[in-house]
Amino acid sequence: MPKGAQLKDVLKNPTAHFDAPDKVIGSKKLSDKDKKRVLDAWEEDARRLSVATEEGMSGGEPSRLADVAEAKAKLGIEDDRRPAPTKAG
Repeated sequence: MPKGAQLKDVLKNPTAHFDAPDKVIGSKKLSDKDKKRVLDAWEEDARRLSVATEEGMSGGEPSRLADVAEAKAKLGIEDDRRPAPTKAG
């Protein structure tokens, strides 16, 4: 976690604090539990972005959903989400 950043701020906008999901894994300032929380927040953002892109509302950054899933796998976090009834989850 970057110097001076609070966990609540990182959870609100992970991309403002980390260049990529795998950078969360390398953070010495976050516990594994907090890393999972940050990656979960990043996943939610990525899912929303994917839905917006599918609905023709793109115009910004690409979704990092695959990168988040890879980072979670490296941390040993299993996907505990049930299949979503909607695209957004």
